[in-house]
Amino acid sequence: MNLKKIIGQIHLWLGLISGLVVFILGITGAVYAFQDEIKALIYKDRLHVNIPKGAVRLPLSQLIPIAEKAIGKDRKISRAELSQTPGHTYMFRSMKVDKTAFGYWNYYQYYKKVYLNPYTGEVVFKENAKKEFFTVVLALHMNLLLGDTVGHFIVRWSVVCFVILLLSGLVLWWPKKWKAKQLKKSFKIKWDAKFKRLNYDLHNVSGFYTFILLMIISLTGLMWSFELTTEKKTKILSDTTQVATVMPADQILGQAIKASPETAYFLYSFPSAKSGTVNVSAYQDEMRLYRRVQYKFDRYNGKLLQKGAEFGMLSTGAKLIAMNYDLHTGSVLGITGKILAFFAGLIAAGLPITGFLIWWKRGKAKV
Repeated sequence: MNLKKIIGQIHLWLGLISGLVVFILGITGAVYAFQDEIKALIYKDRLHVNIPKGAVRLPLSQLIPIAEKAIGKDRKISRAELSQTPGHTYMFRSMKVDKTAFGYWNYYQYYKKVYLNPYTGEVVFKENAKKEFFTVVLALHMNLLLGDTVGHFIVRWSVVCFVILLLSGLVLWWPKKWKAKQLKKSFKIKWDAKFKRLNYDLHNVSGFYTFILLMIISLTGLMWSFELTTEKKTKILSDTTQVATVMPADQILGQAIKASPETAYFLYSFPSAKSGTVNVSAYQDEMRLYRRVQYKFDRYNGKLLQKGAEFGMLSTGAKLIAMNYDLHTGSVLGITGKILAFFAGLIAAGLPITGFLIWWKRGKAKV
């Protein structure tokens, strides 16, 4: 058995092993690519409000108790998304997960969101995010609704298989002779061919054209999976000797706005520990998440403890880590990149199907 046949066997068996998972990841990835745009349409009533004449946003310290009451007792708010676009709501989130649990419904013990009108303090919408469509899609994409321990393991190694499939597929696609007739067969789908030949071309040619894009999507997914993008825990802590009864939220947000006045929205993360800091991420772009500046504040006196480097000041490696999500979803290229990611997801989902049919129908008819 020559080398190419060995590679062919590896390609076949890895495809059969990981095919179903790759199909699910491709479909869910394609659906999730436009989740922001879809939400802006179907969730318009909870994301937008009319601005009363002459009104300004209420202090954050007034809005937090309203959100806490709406979410309910014993459910601590962990994060707030504070849009700086006029007429947008503020979103407050409370979530508790069991990372060792099996299954989606056991993983999320609760996941609540409340949307407030920042000009009046009115509760616009209360959402059980555990049942929200895109939350379920994302969980299906990340762990197959099986929970972190089991599902994440299966997804991680299926993507590793997919990377090997892409590389081995390129070897199998590579023309023996770079002559016009052979190249036409390798680069062009014969749409008027019989089913077996058409299916073969769909697998072979579409796989080639999306090779680089699918490799980027796969490798950035593995960066998350193997926790290569996880930030190291900081030693910066709040000064617990100056315990205050009320967190200086207005002071903290005011400093962040002054430091990053062009921010699209702030992600305000509440500390879980007594010595924890208030972490505020200032996203400069609605679509490209790598364009952000991060701040750490003392939770008791509101003092700025650390300001993260702006994207342009990062090293090349740090820039790639910061861009990981945007590379994975295509948003690094804006709407064009999202369209590319959408079609790449559909093609990724189709490759296991066309590959299985090639194997199933092998030898039944001439290609």
